[in-house]
Amino acid sequence: MKYKNYKSAIHNFSHSFMSIDYTKSGRLAVNVIINLYKIGKENKATFDFIKNEIKPKEAETEESKQLLKDYLNWLPEHFKKHDCDLTKLEKLEVTIWTDFNRAFIPFRMNKTKQFELYTLTKWKADGRNEQIIKISQTELINEYYLNTGIPEL
Repeated sequence: MKYKNYKSAIHNFSHSFMSIDYTKSGRLAVNVIINLYKIGKENKATFDFIKNEIKPKEAETEESKQLLKDYLNWLPEHFKKHDCDLTKLEKLEVTIWTDFNRAFIPFRMNKTKQFELYTLTKWKADGRNEQIIKISQTELINEYYLNTGIPEL
């Protein structure tokens, strides 16, 4: 186990979690944010992979619980590939958010919305200080999916 590998492993884990990708789960984290947006709540949710919790309470649905479970199931394999000892992981919280009010229609892309999606991951391992990883990425989706969510598997 190399402590320096944790940062890379956790960065990759967080990036996979926030992406619109079905390789680790048939559920999408962005849909949790879309659902909060639809009910008029802050477009922000935190997934705690150590305590097995999702906050706020409005973000905790059967779909989001399945997303958390799927990523928890992948974590041991992912850490093993990065030569990290999962038993030394003390904290892993991924907060994901966006501001859909700042989404816009890109030039010549009618019915498409562009927005920035962000994660802030807090992690702690092997008795060391807490670390923070911030990631942002631009997403494009059909504006229809802001009302329905992106189709899931």
